[in-house]
Amino acid sequence: MPPSLAFTALAAAGLTACGASQPPIASPAAAGVASAARIPEPTDATAARAPDPDLHRPPRRRLLDIDWTKVDLTSDAAAVAVWRRIAPSGADWDDKLQEVPAQAARPLALAVLHGGQLLCMKPPGGDCAPAAYDVDPPAETSGFDDPCLRRLLALWSLDQLEAGDLPAIHDALRAIAALPPPESQLVEAAIHAVPESDQDTRLALAATAWRAGQRDLAGSAISGLDEAHLVVAARTHHMDPALDMLAAERQRAVFLAAILDDALGPRARTAAIGELVGIAAAGGASTLPADLAAALATATRAKDCSVAAAAARALAQHGDPRFVPRRPRTAATGPLMRAVCVLASYEALLGNDEPSLVPGYVPARGLERMTITYDPLSEDDPDGDGDPHTSHTAELVPRAEAVLPEVEDLVRAMQHCTGTICVSDDREFRFVWQRFGGDLLLSRIELADRPPCPHAAPKP
Repeated sequence: MPPSLAFTALAAAGLTACGASQPPIASPAAAGVASAARIPEPTDATAARAPDPDLHRPPRRRLLDIDWTKVDLTSDAAAVAVWRRIAPSGADWDDKLQEVPAQAARPLALAVLHGGQLLCMKPPGGDCAPAAYDVDPPAETSGFDDPCLRRLLALWSLDQLEAGDLPAIHDALRAIAALPPPESQLVEAAIHAVPESDQDTRLALAATAWRAGQRDLAGSAISGLDEAHLVVAARTHHMDPALDMLAAERQRAVFLAAILDDALGPRARTAAIGELVGIAAAGGASTLPADLAAALATATRAKDCSVAAAAARALAQHGDPRFVPRRPRTAATGPLMRAVCVLASYEALLGNDEPSLVPGYVPARGLERMTITYDPLSEDDPDGDGDPHTSHTAELVPRAEAVLPEVEDLVRAMQHCTGTICVSDDREFRFVWQRFGGDLLLSRIELADRPPCPHAAPKP
C-alpha cells in the first residue's frame, strides 16, 4: 500500500474509533434542488385572488350617446334641443353632466339660465305652516322641465360661465335674485356670479333679494360695498343692515331720513333714534338739535307703534312731554287702539321706578283682567265652559295698579290687530271698551292662550 493511502486509511479508522460520524457533503447541484423543493407551491385561493376593486375599477358606462362634434349650439333653442337629448333626471343629472365637454357647457348653461322656471318651493303660508329651511330635492323621475331639477342645472350653469357673459345673463340673475325663501343657495350663487368690483350690479341684486324676503342673505351680500353704495342701500333700497355698516357721525342725514322712512324695519329706525340721541348726549347739549327734534316729532305719528313710542320717549327725556301717549278724547275705538299700541311700546321703555300710564285709560272701578289658559293634557273642566283644555280666571285690578299684561308679547300682538283683537304667536288679546259718562274707557282685557299648532304626522 502506498504511504498516502495508508495514511488515509489510518485517519478514517481513527475517526471511526472515536465514535464521530460525518453527514454526507451534498454537491452544489444537489443543494439547489433541495432548496427549490422547500418553496411552497401557490394555492388555488392565491391563484384565483381578484384584483383590488379600488385600484382596478372598470371604466364607467357612458350615459350619453351624442357626437358632440356634430351638435348645434348656436342658439338657445338649439341648446334646449340638446338638453332634450341629454334628458337629465333627478336620478342621473349629475352623472350625465360630467360627460358634457367643456366647449358645449357654456351654451347649454346660457340656455338654462335664459329659460328660467326655477321656483321649486313657494314660501309656507298660514299660522301653522311648518318652517321650511331647505329646498326639496327633485324626484328621481323628474325631467328637464321640473323646477326642482332646473334649479340644480342652474347652479351648474353658473359655474360654466365666463366673465364676459354677465351682460347676457343680467336679466336671468335678477330673476334668480327675486326667488323667495326657502331658496337661498341659488340666490347666493347668482349674486356672487357678479365680480366684487361691479358694486352697482351687486347692490341691485342684493336689493332685489331683500325685497323677496332674503333678508340675511342680502344683508351679507352688501357687507363688502363701499360707503357710497351703502348709503344708496339705506336710502333708496331701504335695507336695514346698511345702517349697521354706516357711522351716524359721518352720515347724519342718512340717519335722520331713516327715522322717517316707513319702508325701513322698526328696529333699524329705533336704532337710528338711539344713535342720534346718543351723539347729542355725548356732546353735552341739554336739548336735542333742532333737526333731530323735528324728525322725532314727525316720527311720533309713524305707522309703526314702536317707532312712535321711541320718538316720544326720546323727546320726553329731553324736556318735551307733548307726545307721551295719553288716552285720546274720542268715542271711536280705532284711535283708542292706536293709542294703546303706542302705549304698549312706550311702557316697555319705562324704568322700574317710573309709573305706568295705563290708569289714565281705565275707569275708576278698575280694570277687569280675564286670563284663559290652555292645557292640551287636561281632562277636567273645573270652570264648566265645556272645554277641558281651557280654564278661565278673572280679577279686578285697582285703577292705580293697572298695567298692561305681558307687555312684550302684547307689543308683538299689536302688530296684528283686527278691530279690538290682537294676536301674537302665543296669545290673543281682546280689549273691551265701555262708555263711562262721556268717556270711552278700557274696562277689560282678555288674554287667551292660543292652542299649539298640530304636529304633522311623521312621514313613513
